Amino acid sequence: VVVNNHHHRILSSTEANRRHMEWEAGLSINGGSEDGYDDDENLLPDTLRQEMSHHLAHAYGTATQSPFDHGMICVMDGMGETYRTMKLGQNDESYTSDFDLATDIELIPNNLQDQETLYDWREAESIYTFRKEEDGIDIVPVFKRFQKENSPPTLYNHGFENMDSVGALYSRVSSHIFGDWNACGKVMGLAPWKVHTWNEGKIAPTVYDQPICWGSLYKEYGAFNVDRTLLEGLPLISRNDAELFDPETMVRRRRYDFDDDDYQPMSETKNEENFKIDEPNIEEAPPPPRPKQLPAQVALDAIGLAARMQNDLEEIILDFVSHFKEETKESNLCLAGGVGLNSVLNGRLARDLGFSETYISPYPGDDGIAVGCCAFGLYGPKEKTKPPIWKQPLSPYLGPFPTEIEMKVALEAAKPWIEIETVWNEQLRIDLIVSELDKGSVIALYQGRSEIGPRALGHRSILADPRQKPMVSFINEKVKKRESFRPFAPSVLVEEVNEWFDLGQNGASENNKNFSPFMSMTAMVKESKQNLIPAVTHVDGSSRLQTVTPDSDPFYHELISEFFKRTNVPMVLNTSFNTIPAEPIVESPKDAIRSFLYSLRSIDLLVMGNYVIRRREPNMAALLGQAPLSNDGTDTPSLFAEPLCPKRAGPVDFEASFSLNQGKTEDGEVDTVTRVRMPDRIMHHEEKNNWFELSDELEGEILSICDGTNTVNDILAFFTMKPTEEDFDEEDVEDTNMLVQQVLSRVYRLYENTFLSW
Repeated sequence: VVVNNHHHRILSSTEANRRHMEWEAGLSINGGSEDGYDDDENLLPDTLRQEMSHHLAHAYGTATQSPFDHGMICVMDGMGETYRTMKLGQNDESYTSDFDLATDIELIPNNLQDQETLYDWREAESIYTFRKEEDGIDIVPVFKRFQKENSPPTLYNHGFENMDSVGALYSRVSSHIFGDWNACGKVMGLAPWKVHTWNEGKIAPTVYDQPICWGSLYKEYGAFNVDRTLLEGLPLISRNDAELFDPETMVRRRRYDFDDDDYQPMSETKNEENFKIDEPNIEEAPPPPRPKQLPAQVALDAIGLAARMQNDLEEIILDFVSHFKEETKESNLCLAGGVGLNSVLNGRLARDLGFSETYISPYPGDDGIAVGCCAFGLYGPKEKTKPPIWKQPLSPYLGPFPTEIEMKVALEAAKPWIEIETVWNEQLRIDLIVSELDKGSVIALYQGRSEIGPRALGHRSILADPRQKPMVSFINEKVKKRESFRPFAPSVLVEEVNEWFDLGQNGASENNKNFSPFMSMTAMVKESKQNLIPAVTHVDGSSRLQTVTPDSDPFYHELISEFFKRTNVPMVLNTSFNTIPAEPIVESPKDAIRSFLYSLRSIDLLVMGNYVIRRREPNMAALLGQAPLSNDGTDTPSLFAEPLCPKRAGPVDFEASFSLNQGKTEDGEVDTVTRVRMPDRIMHHEEKNNWFELSDELEGEILSICDGTNTVNDILAFFTMKPTEEDFDEEDVEDTNMLVQQVLSRVYRLYENTFLSW
C-alpha cells in the first residue's frame, strides 16, 4: 500500500500508535471522527507500506498513463510536501521523495538549508522528465521551487491563502471573489468577461494594470514577485453595496448575476412547460421571462480581478514551461497538480509552445494522488516485479457500477412522483434522447460507472442543445441554481473537432487527434461557427471541450453522432449532473433520482440505464374525486370514484422562528418562518437540503393533517367550518373559493417537493 498526505506524514503516526488511534476514535477527534479509522481494513497491519512525497505522486499519476513514452512533467498546485519532511525522509526507507531519485535537482531557493524562516518551505512548482520502459518508468526530478510558509501552519489549511505558489495565489483570488478557496473554476469562467461591455460600452469591467504576480519562477530566489494589494482589505464577497438592494423591498440581488448584451430568455413555450398545471381548480400562470440583468459594480470589479489573475498565470507559466522545454529538449508535455484544472492555460500550453502532444489526466488535482500512489506501487524504483507499463490512459470511468437492483430500489422509492418507461433497445433509447434534445429538452444521463475527477464526461451528465443560447441562463438558473455568468462545455465528436474549433498547429495532426478527451483544454470556436453553437461559446468565443471517440465511450459517441445526423451539429451541451447547490456530481441511483426531482421539472428526462424517467403529473382530479378511476388496473372507467387521501412521505419535524419588525405597526409585527425536515422523503439530503422552508402557516397545517386518512374535501371542510346557526353569504362563498385555490396550490407544492403523495 502506497500513501501520500501532503499535510503531514502518515506512516510514522500509524505504525506504533494503534492505541492512540483508538483513543482518537473514542473521542471522535482528528482522524477518529471518520468511521473505521482504527479498523484493520483501514490500517492493513500485515501489509507492506510505502509513503511518497506529494509532487512525485502527481508526476507518477500522470506520466505512467500518458499516451507517449517520454516527455516532460510539469506539476503545479497550491502547496505540496514540506522541505523538512522530504529532507528527513532521506533516512527513512518507508518514504520516497524527489531527493531519493536525484542529487542534482535545481532548487529555488538554491540555499534552502541556509534560509531563515519561522516555519517551513513547501513545494510550489516542479519539473520532471520521464522515459517509459516495457516493465516500468524512469522519472527524473529536474527542478523544484519551494515557497515559504508565511504564516503559522497551525492556521486553517496551513495558512495556505498566504503562500506564494501560482496555485495558492489563484486560490486567494477565488476566496476574495467567492469566499471559497476552491472555486477556481468560477474565477476562470469569470475572467473572459473582460472583453464584454454593456449598454453600448457605457458599462465595462474594471481594469487593473498592476499585476498580482510577475517575474520568473526558475531564476534566482526573488525573481518571482507578488503584490497582494488587490487581495487585501474587504473581500468582494463581503461587500454590501447599496445597488445590490432593491430600494423598496431591501431584498439583495445575487452579486454576480448578469447577462451579456445579447441576452435571450428561454422561449415562452419552454417557460410554460416547466410551470404548467393541467389539473382542475388550480390557476397558476408561468412567471414571465425575466429582463436582462446588468452587472453590479462589485461584479465588474470581480471580472477585472479574475482577468488580472488569469493573465498573470498564463504569462508566468508559459514562460516557465517554455524555458524547461528548451532545457530538457522534450517534445511531449504532461501537466499535473491543481493548476492543471485551468483549461484556458492548458489550451495555450498545448497550442502555443510547439509540443507534439500534451496529456492531462481526468484528475490532475489531489483526487489523482490515489492513482499516483498506485502507479508508484506498480512501477516505482523499489518494486522488483513490475507488470507491463500502461500504454494508454486509464479509463476515466472508474467509479462504482450501479447494479440493476440498486436502480430498481431507487425507482420504487420514488414511484409516486415519477413515470418509468423501460427501453431495452439501445438505439431506440438514443433516438429518444436525440429527439428530445432537438425539441429543446434538458436531459439527465446516468450511464455505467461514474467518472473519477471533477468533470462529467457523459456518464453523470446533463445534456442540452448547444444551438439554443437561452439554454445558458435556463440551466444556470433553473437547473443548476447558480450564477448566470457561468459557461457550458460541449462534448464533440473527435472526427469533427477541427471543423469547429481552432486547435493550433498540432490540432489536426494524427498524434494529437484526440485533443481534449477529459474536458481539460479550452480552444476558440471558429468564428464562422460561433453563431451556430451559442450555448457552448463563451463570451470571448472560447469553449472548454471534451472530444469523444467511439472507443472511449461507444454509447455517448453514438448519441452525439445521431444528434449530428439530425442537426448538422456534431456536439451536445454537457454539464455535470447535480442540481442541489454545493452537491457533488451524483454517484448512486438514489442520488440521481433525488437530483432529478430537485430540479422541479427543469430537467425533462432522466435516462438511467434502460429506464427513461419523467416527472409524474399530480392527479389533482383524482384527489378531488372528479375523475373516474379504474379498479382493475386497466383503462376501463369505474362507476364510482372515491377521493384519494394525500399522505405524508414520513415523519416530519417542524421548526419555527420569529422576528419582530419595528415600524410596520405601532405594536410592531411578528414574522414567522416555519421549516420542516422529513428524512424519509426521496428529496431529502442530510447535508445539503435537510430543512425545507414552508410558504406559510397554512402549508404547515395541511402537511400535519395529511396522514393518509383525510381527503382534500375533509381538509377544506376543516378550514371552512362554521357554526351551524350561521349561514354562508356571498362573501363567505368568495372566501371559500379563494381558500380552495390556496389549499390545492399548497398540496401541489408539497407533492412537487415529495412531502405528499396519493
